[in-house]
Amino acid sequence: MKALLPVLLVLFPVLANAADINCKGKVTWVMDYPQQCNGNTAFRTSGSNGKWICPPSDKGNAIVLAALAAGKSIEVYIDDKNGSISCSSLPDYVSARYIIINP
Repeated sequence: MKALLPVLLVLFPVLANAADINCKGKVTWVMDYPQQCNGNTAFRTSGSNGKWICPPSDKGNAIVLAALAAGKSIEVYIDDKNGSISCSSLPDYVSARYIIINP
């Protein structure tokens, strides 16, 4: 079981939905705005073009805060809405599908 975890962590981004965009980067801002993010925090990355992103869960909140505290980059996968949005044209308070912290 322990050997399976590293394999899944490597394959997970490869198996991600092709319609997701990755607005990765370092976390630059974190804000508590539960009305906009279903009770979660909002955050910006260096790759989100100044737009706020909502983590998908409480665990996503923890990943964002850990990345901010450690100065690590994160991978932030967002539904591209059938090609209608990109990292440079994100709406504010878009929900992430999942977040990965880089080692």
